[in-house]
This record gives sequence, structure tokens and C-alpha cells, in this order.
Amino acid sequence: MLVEVPRTETRDVILDACDRLMGRYGFRKMTMDDLAREAGISKRTIYVYFRSKEEVGLSSIGRVVAGAHQEMERLAEGAGDPVERLRSMLERRVMARVLAVQDYHQSLDELFEVVRPAYLARRRETFEREAGIIARVLRQGRNAGAFAFDDEEATAVALLLATNAFLPYSLSVRELGRPEEIRPRLATMVELLLRGLTNRRP
Repeated sequence: MLVEVPRTETRDVILDACDRLMGRYGFRKMTMDDLAREAGISKRTIYVYFRSKEEVGLSSIGRVVAGAHQEMERLAEGAGDPVERLRSMLERRVMARVLAVQDYHQSLDELFEVVRPAYLARRRETFEREAGIIARVLRQGRNAGAFAFDDEEATAVALLLATNAFLPYSLSVRELGRPEEIRPRLATMVELLLRGLTNRRP
């Protein structure tokens, strides 16, 4: 049965349906008819927002990344110890993605097989935005005497590259482990990175 959905919410309704179907069937088996049925809207309405199934999948990834960025920005703008803020930002950068895709991680390989060229084109912009957020906190921390480093941009890039190893788009959640297994491994990595930046001693 079709339902009336406010226009401002329709895009998210479609992406929510896509996420559920990827968990149920995988991206390859999902069709636009399935998506319309799951979302409770017409297929024509889906095409108002997305040109293809591939664009729906790419937008699903984009929404996950945008959510991680929002969390990083919130932490960056917060008050308190820059060391702890940076720790939280690096951990949330990874875990926000891991938790968002845990129900459909097996579909990621299928999805990336189709959308990888378009995703790679967007990834540089994503990476630069995250580096900018990290660099801002690094600068604040150095000004407060908490961090010691030479180049804030190069340091921000190094921190992102180091934690990229835990992203579900680098390795599947299955390869990395369950979220409760990933979290302590990530925390160990982040602690090592922070020890290289801070003037403090353990």
C-alpha cells in the first residue's frame, strides 16, 4: 500500500528502505520495484530523487559519511581537553560508519563493485573535509600546549590514513570483526597516535 510521505522526508524513506533491503537481499538482488514496495511509495517517486539503483546505493553511503561528519563537527566545536576531543573524533569517525552498516555489511562488496568509480571521485572531498575538522582541533591543542607537531595539515592526514584501516569501506565488518571487537582495537590504535602528539606522559 502506498503511503503519503512529506516531501522533505521522502529521500530518507527511500534510503532507509535501501538499507533494509541490502541487509535482507544484498545490493545486487535489490530492484527498484523492491525499493518502491519497501518504501511504500511509487517507483516514479523514487526516480524523482534518484536516477538509478546505483545512485540510491551511493547516496546510502553518502548519508553514513555525512552522519560521521556531523558527529566529528559536534565534538570539534565542543569545549574541554583537546586531547580527549581528538580521541573521541577519531573513534567516532570509524564507529559511526561501522555501526551504520553493520546490518548490511555483506552487501558492501556488491555495492562497491558497482559504485566504486563514483565513490572514489567523492572520497577525496570527504577526506579533505575530515582533515580540515581534525586540523582545527590539532591547532587548538597546540595553542593550548597539549600537542607537539610540525605541520597540522600533514598530521591530520596521517591520523586519517592510520584510522582508515578500520573503516568498513576499506575492509568489510566481517574482516574487521563485530563492533564490540573493533572498538578496543581502534582505541589501542588511537592511543598510540595520541601518544605521538601529546606532551603528556602515560
